[in-house]
Amino acid sequence: MKTLRHLFWILPVMAALAARAALPVATPLGALAQSLHGPARVAADAAGNRYVTDPAAGRVAVFDAFGQLRAVHDGFAGPLAIAVGGDGRIYLGEEAAGSVTVFDAAWNRLYQLGAGAGEFSLPGQLAVDPLAPDTVYVADSPANLVRVYHGAVAAGSFGGAGAGDGQFDFPAGVAVRTNGEVLVVDQNNDRVEVFTNGVFVRKFSLGSGGMFGGPSGRSQALCVDGAGRAFVADSLQGTVKVFDAGTGAALGTVGNFGGAPGQLNLPLGLGLDGYGRLCVASANNARVELFGVDSFLNFSVSASGGRLAAGNDLVFNVTAGGVGQSFQWRKNGVDLAGATNGALVLPGAGAGDSGNYSVVITGASGSVTSSVTPVTVLAPPVILSGPQSRTVLAGVDVSFSVAAGGSSLGFQWQFNGHNLEGATGPALALPAVQSAQAGQYSVVVTNAVGSVASAPAGLAVITPPVVMDIVASGLSTNRLFGLTVNLDPGFSYSLEASADLFQWQPVTTFGGDGGLFDFVDSDSTNYWNRFYRLRWSP
Repeated sequence: MKTLRHLFWILPVMAALAARAALPVATPLGALAQSLHGPARVAADAAGNRYVTDPAAGRVAVFDAFGQLRAVHDGFAGPLAIAVGGDGRIYLGEEAAGSVTVFDAAWNRLYQLGAGAGEFSLPGQLAVDPLAPDTVYVADSPANLVRVYHGAVAAGSFGGAGAGDGQFDFPAGVAVRTNGEVLVVDQNNDRVEVFTNGVFVRKFSLGSGGMFGGPSGRSQALCVDGAGRAFVADSLQGTVKVFDAGTGAALGTVGNFGGAPGQLNLPLGLGLDGYGRLCVASANNARVELFGVDSFLNFSVSASGGRLAAGNDLVFNVTAGGVGQSFQWRKNGVDLAGATNGALVLPGAGAGDSGNYSVVITGASGSVTSSVTPVTVLAPPVILSGPQSRTVLAGVDVSFSVAAGGSSLGFQWQFNGHNLEGATGPALALPAVQSAQAGQYSVVVTNAVGSVASAPAGLAVITPPVVMDIVASGLSTNRLFGLTVNLDPGFSYSLEASADLFQWQPVTTFGGDGGLFDFVDSDSTNYWNRFYRLRWSP
């Protein structure tokens, strides 16, 4: 019987060695960076959407299969761990709240795990059972436990503090294989432990000896693939270590430390999407690096953010690792005739090319459809007529306006080059202007594909003189009429005369310093009636 037991033990080991996983061929594919500050964890769904937590910013950014930023969800309390189940449900752990909240695919809140707030010391990473999407595992790192939930209900835990088999010293990552095995990164013990139904099965080292030499550098998140490999983020060494998930044999690494494209600086999170792309949250590089793993598909579109300036080429691409794929591009769910290559090019795109694009990829194992990428083709802004300069008296209502062409326009008025708060329409109203409002006014017209600024329009605000009086009048000894005026300095004045109060003629001017001025009208004896008035100008 001992021999028989021995044979039963050695045969599975030999089979495992024969089926040992191979180091993946990793192809750098670029990065996701828009709106990210310090990405920590990343998860993916079957359609290739990537969900990235950004704890310091309190947000989760969602990118589609083409790398376009589709949504930013704000207001979370240190969002850290994230996972997406096969049913599309999103599980989000919040560090500051000590909770895990479950949302549907449209981000409607469904429920929280256990007691909700305070249920966890620190929900470091989440994993959903691929064969039982209602079962979720939460690595509660400071508590040295992996907690298990069925739906919202706690179903037990395993682990405990220590260095023995089945114990943890800060479990930082968790993943579930399709055979039901649960792999846990035991960070401070520098190992991965494997459990079945919460029972310890085996373990393997993350660094000491072997291919990786000395101790690991603060291992973090963990993910597994269908080829029997485990990927572990080594945050301080700036790499992703790859192991045979069954035997624990070290296979090699993906990525290396640095800030250049394809390099990693403090990798904290890992995720594999349905197109064979490994997503690595590189916190200190403020981006998620993408690597194609063996046979993969990678998508790109020339319309940044899903918006393209009219007249430019609209270009979609699929980069394929491996062979044997065929393609069919779709717009608004309808096949595009002849669009059966890895690239779809629409030259000189116009408004009619706006729509929802996707691609069906067919290979030996069947077909898969990419997530839908909406594209809007916009006419860039152009100013048809800008604001005009004005000279007005203080206290007068003033308005400036702009006529502009283009799609989905936004407006921002500026005063002397600085934005005016709330001035975001095609017209700017300035009621009862005062001298402090004199200056240069302009408007910047924008949309998603460009911006244009108007030429500045000047506003001159004139404050009338405070003193402008005829203070004395009378006949001189030679019977000529004379008068005395009192005037403010800094203005030009004109004294006008009329015989009928309808027709006025200038008779003299004053200017310069101001004060009292005398004037004798040498023509006054030629009129039965003679009226006088003062006028001013800046």
